[in-house]
Amino acid sequence: QVLTYFQEVCNQLEYTDGTSDPALTKKWLTPLVYRIHGEPTAEERSVLADFCEQLNTVPGFPGIREAQEGEFENLTLSFLDPDSFRDRFSDVVHGEDAWGATQYWYYTDTNEIHTAAIGYRTDIPQPDRSSIILEEIVNTLGISDSERRSDSIVYQDSNDNLQPSDMDWLILKLLYHPDIQCGMDAQQCEQIIRELYY
Repeated sequence: QVLTYFQEVCNQLEYTDGTSDPALTKKWLTPLVYRIHGEPTAEERSVLADFCEQLNTVPGFPGIREAQEGEFENLTLSFLDPDSFRDRFSDVVHGEDAWGATQYWYYTDTNEIHTAAIGYRTDIPQPDRSSIILEEIVNTLGISDSERRSDSIVYQDSNDNLQPSDMDWLILKLLYHPDIQCGMDAQQCEQIIRELYY
């Protein structure tokens, strides 16, 4: 189950720009520094802060924090009305009427993610918005949506999950383990995961 899920969400990327193999792992090696655009609710800010605190406990994860004034950010979080969201992210979601979207850029020779942008729609119910915040951040870390696990925060057909599942956390820990390197294919990842997990 662990191998199947890892390969689904880390070795079969949902959206790519066509310049790199979607089956190769992609992740951050440098800290994520985010800046918020728009007006998130107090609950959304709380969900975001709590999740970042949890992410910062994952071994090997380079860290995530909010940018200070005048500081350069490599991740933007935009809270947008529906029209602004569609204008900004329609190419990313290929015309779907999505409620959130992730776009990231990586070095095509190394597969290291270096910059990202996330968009959230502000016209949807609060519980869905809280779930989507977590989903899109996890997508930004190099993990695609899942069609298999209904308990996953990145489950494609539901916004009911308000926390990452135990399996989600395990996948994050595996992806950001130093032995799993950017650009590894499914076979290479499987060998490492078998050594680590079994």
